[in-house]
Amino acid sequence: MPIHLAAGLLQHVDTSVLVGCAGAALAAYTARTWVGGRRCTWEREWAGKLIMIVAPPTPTTLALITHLLHLPSPPQILYLPPYASPLPPYLVTLIQTIQLELTNPLASISVEPLPPTPSGVRDFVRQWSAAPYGTAGEGGRRVDAIVLGGAWDVSLDRAFFVAPALGGDVKAERPWTPEQFHVHLVTSLLPALLRAPPERSIRIISLLNRAFAAAVPELTGHARPTGTPLGLAARRAVTAALVVAQLRLVLDTLAAATYGKKEVVPDPIAGHVRKRDTSVQSNIVSLGVVMPWARHEVVAALIPSTLLYILLYPFLLFLTPSPSRSIQSILFALSAPVRYADGPTSPRNGPKVISSPSAPPTSSAGHSDALPADAAPRRADDADAAQASIGQGDVVRNCAVFDIPPILRDPALARETWDRLEKEVEAGVKANQAREKALGVGAAAAAAGDPKA
Repeated sequence: MPIHLAAGLLQHVDTSVLVGCAGAALAAYTARTWVGGRRCTWEREWAGKLIMIVAPPTPTTLALITHLLHLPSPPQILYLPPYASPLPPYLVTLIQTIQLELTNPLASISVEPLPPTPSGVRDFVRQWSAAPYGTAGEGGRRVDAIVLGGAWDVSLDRAFFVAPALGGDVKAERPWTPEQFHVHLVTSLLPALLRAPPERSIRIISLLNRAFAAAVPELTGHARPTGTPLGLAARRAVTAALVVAQLRLVLDTLAAATYGKKEVVPDPIAGHVRKRDTSVQSNIVSLGVVMPWARHEVVAALIPSTLLYILLYPFLLFLTPSPSRSIQSILFALSAPVRYADGPTSPRNGPKVISSPSAPPTSSAGHSDALPADAAPRRADDADAAQASIGQGDVVRNCAVFDIPPILRDPALARETWDRLEKEVEAGVKANQAREKALGVGAAAAAAGDPKA
C-alpha cells in the first residue's frame, strides 16, 4: 500500500528529478555514516565492576552513561559531575529519568558532586578511602575504570574551564583547571588503586580534543599560543597526552618495584643502583581517547550566535556525529583487550611479566580480557592490529590505536609537564590549607567576641 501511494504521488515528477533526489539522499546518508566513524565491536563482562565517570553532564557524557547501563551485563556507574553540592535541579531530573528507563535490575548509578577544587578532591578521596567495615574487599572499594572528561570540551559557559591563578584572596577557594583537577584526583586515588588485587585490570582514560595537533607547533616554538576556545582546548589535549605518557611510566615503575626482579647494577660513581625491571607492566593502564567533532561540546561552542546555530543545525546533523556515535572510541578503550610488549597475557595473571608465554585463562563467564597467546604485537602499519587491542600509554581515535606525534611521547617533556602540574597542585593544596586555617582562626575569634574578627 505505501508503495502504491508513493507511486501515485510521484507519477508526474520528472525522472531526472527523482534520480537527483535519490542521489542526494544517498550522498547525505554516506556522509553521515562516514562522519559517525567506526563502531566498537568489542564486548566485555561488566557484571560486578565499577566505572567512575568524571565529566560535565554534556550529551556525550549522558549517552555514555545510558549505553553502559543498558548493556546485557551492566557495570555500576559512579558519576562525579564537577559541581558543588547541592546538584543543579536539571541534573537531578536527568539522572532520575535515566534511572526510570532502566529495566535491568543489575544496572546501578550513583551520583556524587565533585567540585574541581582542592577541598572537593580531598573530601571525596577521604570518603572513598573510609569504606565501612564489610562493605569493601581487602583492596578497598572496587574501581575498574576511570573516565576523565571535561578537558576536551570547548564550551566556555562553565566555571570548570576557568584557569585562575593560585593564591590571592584567602577567603575564596580557587578552582582547578581541568589538567590540575585530573592530576590531583588520579594521584590522590592512586594509593587505593595500588591496593587492588593485581589480577584486576584497571583503565584510566583521558579524553582529548580532536584539534590537539594544532597545539603541537607551540611545543617546538614554531607557533605562538592562541587564545581562541579551540586553541585552548587543543593545548589542554596536548597537556593531557603528555600526562598519559608520564603516568604510564609511573604505573609501570610502581609495578616493577613491587613485582619485578630487583637487579642491583654496580655504578662506580653513584654506588649500587637498582635497575627497574622492564619486563613487568602494571595492571593499571593509562590511555588517551581522541574525541570527534561533537555537535554540542565542540561545534556549538564555536558558533558565535544561537540563531546561526539554529540555522546551521540541519547541516550539522549530517556533518557531525551524534552523541551515541561520539562515545564509540571510549567504549573501545573500556572494552578492548590489553596488549603487552612481547606477547599479551591475561589481566587475571596480575601485573604482567611481559616474557610470560602462558595462555590467558578466561573469566568465570567464559570471556577473556586479553588477546590469544599466539597473537602478535600491533604494528603501526597494520590497521587490523590497531583495532585488535590497546596497550599501556596508547591513544585511541576512531576505535583504533593510532600513532600520535613523537613529541607527545618525549619522556623529558612528559616529565616536565607532570612535574609542573604536581607543583601547581601542591601549591593549590597549601593555599587552600592556609585559607581554611585563616577562616578557622577568624571563626574562633568571632565566637569569642573579638570585634576585629
